[in-house]
Order: sequence, then C-alpha cells, then structure tokens
Amino acid sequence: MSDNPYIPPRVSPPPLPALDPLKRTPWNGWWTLLWAIVLFISWQIIMSIGFGIALGVNGAIDSDLDPTKLQKSLADFTTDGDIIGIIAFTTIFFICPACWLIGKLRPGWTGWEYLGNTKTKWWHWPVWGAATIACSLLFGLIGPHLGVDGPDDSMVAMGQSTQHPILLYLGVGIGAPLVEEFIFRGAVWRGWRASRLALPGTLFLTSLFWAILHVQYPAVIIAYIFCLGLVLGIAREKTGNLWVPVWMHALNNGLATHSMLNL
Repeated sequence: MSDNPYIPPRVSPPPLPALDPLKRTPWNGWWTLLWAIVLFISWQIIMSIGFGIALGVNGAIDSDLDPTKLQKSLADFTTDGDIIGIIAFTTIFFICPACWLIGKLRPGWTGWEYLGNTKTKWWHWPVWGAATIACSLLFGLIGPHLGVDGPDDSMVAMGQSTQHPILLYLGVGIGAPLVEEFIFRGAVWRGWRASRLALPGTLFLTSLFWAILHVQYPAVIIAYIFCLGLVLGIAREKTGNLWVPVWMHALNNGLATHSMLNL
C-alpha cells in the first residue's frame, strides 16, 4: 500500500548547531582591583589580630600600663623576629585559600588554573633562580654607591631579636613569598593581564603596589623591590606558572633572612 500523497512525508528537523564552548574570562580590571583591596585589608586584619594576641599572651596589654611603655612594647613586638615569623607564616592559611577561592568563583575556572599552574620546563627553575641571585648581587654592588651601606635597621632588629631562627625563615622565607605572590602574581595578575592594562600595565602596577607595601624601607630599597617585581612578573608571564615567582621570591627572602641572622 502506497503512502497517502496528500500527507507530506515527515522530515526530521536539521540538527541544532553545536553550542560554543564556555569562553573563560577572568574578573575584569575593576573587579580585580576590588578583590585586591579586600585581600589587602583581610591580610592586615589577620596580622593585627596576630600582634594583638602576641601582646596579650606576653602581658603587654594592661590598662595600668603607661602609654609610653605601651608604645615601646608595640614597637618592640613589630620588630621581633620570632613574632613576625609566626604571624607571617600563619597568614598563608587565610590569604592563599582566599586567592584560590577568587579564581574558583569565576565560571569556567578552577582555583589553581586561575592563579597559574601551566606546566613549566625543568630548566626554568634554575634559570630564574639564577636571575634572582644576579639581581641580589647587582644590588649588593651598586647599593653602597646609592647610600645603602648595609641592611635596614628594621632587618637588623629582626635578626638580633630572633631566638628561634627557624621561625624567621618560615615567616620571611616562606610565608611572605606565598601570600604576596598569590595576591600580586596570582589573583591580581590574571585579571589585569586580560584587561586593557595588558602586559605592560599589569607588570608595572603589580610591581609598583608590591614595592609600596615595603614603605618601612628607604627609597633605594623600595626601588630595588620594584625592579625585582618586574623580574618576577616577567617570569610569571614567560612560564605561565605562579610557582616560579614564588620560588624566586622565597630564594630572595631566604638570602635576606640569612643575612639578618648573621649580622
């Protein structure tokens, strides 16, 4: 029996075009700036709480304490190598996860992908490590001609007040590099790098803001920190890996810590 000629044959509709895969975009420039401010404020609050706890444990906070003595106690605590080491290391467990979460909250990203976990070649580690040492040696040569005859007074105070050197290494050599790199060459770098700032603006601003954090040092040392920040940023760009600048930063701070402890 033939088909009814008055009923048109059923024709399957054409397949729908495949949907484009999700385009992953990082936080835009302004959102990244907002996240940077939130991270910085959180970081300072955590450190302040740490110093407050240290003051309380050591009995430095007393309503009957003379204001002048209290001010001196605060100054002593902020340059105590052991206390600084403990607090700086503790901040890892708050700020680094927060940076990871900022990336995780962005659709299409994982926390580590956002911060930068591109596989890097083995020789990047010794090459960029050598570049870090070269920067340190170069500054050691030209520093005296720029008025820097030795470590800053705050570094001298930390080194001389440290009773347990391992604490200073943990804080300055590990804690500070992890926290600062997760912020500047991690969460902030990803957002600004994809914005109108592009590489030049991102490299300049992350290095500048990172240098400004070290306002306790003379201008010459701040300038060196800015230049080192440029090198760290270039390493981040060339390798696509956050852990390379973390390694460089840790190496630089480890050498500085060793110098502090041998003054």
